[in-house]
Amino acid sequence: MQTNSHLSRLIHDQAKKYGDREVLIYKDFGGSEWKSYSWNQFSDMVKRVSNALLNLGVKVQENVGVFSQNSVQYLFCDFGAWGIRAVTIPFYATSSEQQIQFMISDAKMRFLFVGEQDQYDKARRVVSMCQTLERIIVFDRNVKLSAQDSNAMYFDDFLKLGENYPRQSEVEQLQVQASMDDIANILYTSGTTGDSKGVILTCGQYYAAFEANNKCVPVGEQDRVLNFLPFTHIFEKGWKILCLTEGARLIVNTYPQEVQQSMRETHPTCMSSVPRFWEKVYIGVLEKIESASTMQRKLFLHALSVGKKHNIDYLSKGKRPPLALHLEYEMLNRTVFSLVRKELGLENAHFFPTAGATVNPKVEEFVHAIGLNMVVGYGLTESLATVSCNHLGEPFTVGGLVTRVRSC
Repeated sequence: MQTNSHLSRLIHDQAKKYGDREVLIYKDFGGSEWKSYSWNQFSDMVKRVSNALLNLGVKVQENVGVFSQNSVQYLFCDFGAWGIRAVTIPFYATSSEQQIQFMISDAKMRFLFVGEQDQYDKARRVVSMCQTLERIIVFDRNVKLSAQDSNAMYFDDFLKLGENYPRQSEVEQLQVQASMDDIANILYTSGTTGDSKGVILTCGQYYAAFEANNKCVPVGEQDRVLNFLPFTHIFEKGWKILCLTEGARLIVNTYPQEVQQSMRETHPTCMSSVPRFWEKVYIGVLEKIESASTMQRKLFLHALSVGKKHNIDYLSKGKRPPLALHLEYEMLNRTVFSLVRKELGLENAHFFPTAGATVNPKVEEFVHAIGLNMVVGYGLTESLATVSCNHLGEPFTVGGLVTRVRSC
């Protein structure tokens, strides 16, 4: 059952519900070993960030920047800031110096969290041109700080400001005062001419979106959700928090180029993505089939034909497949398609929200044919992603943006 709390309290409410149950699965920056946090540990880190931010002097509805690739520290900062009613402004990890200088100045940021060396170096080079920026806080302890930089600090040292929750009574009072009208994020979009425009998203918009999506998106406690798209993107940001409201586990993939390796190592049940990701999967599978023996190639192509008939020609249109076709598909699904899914790390696949561009019909047919539930949707940053989407278990469209199915 969903816990749709105010963003300032969500993680703490879920910790009361789930306790020591695992919630975050991650690797350290540059690491190779998967580690994890429980809900209680997640709540502790968020409290420490909230207390540390108060000790630095962060005010209600002050803008705080996060310039990093996906990481657990990113999550701690988001929820820690919301815990004291501050606003987080995410930057893409690949943003240029010109872009971050504009956003820092436009939003009058005093504090900026950065991920690795590249982000720190860029931020360091624009400090002199950003009149408001006071401090850079670095997630990755391996980053080499400039000897002339007296205002930078590592995230580990920042957390020490919040040890033992020295300002917790103030944190809790701020959460009592928290409003659905509080601004949660300002997202600078690339879909504009000239300088980026900041889209303002409130806590109330998140609440309404999660309530609506809870009725039509069947993610739940049993799901293992791989976070692949950048947290800067509203699709991934809204999706990941929705998953947290439902009690799902999050698998944080830091480096996009490692996503398929992460899938094979962690076996997710769900993952939001853009069509380009599935195009790469499609091309990769076809390349392997081309190098297979003639008999294996014929078997796979026949299986794809059967999968298309069963899942596209019938199920997508709300029709019941003929018994003979259904039995043949079930046999191929247990043999040929199960091997493909295992190779991808998707043995326990549930469903895969996909949006952001037009979906190539051949790619979508392929994904459905091998037994993966691609759920295509359409949305905007201003609408907190979802406007409309296909619904799992119901007739669905194939190809293109979903603009004509019922909204969530």
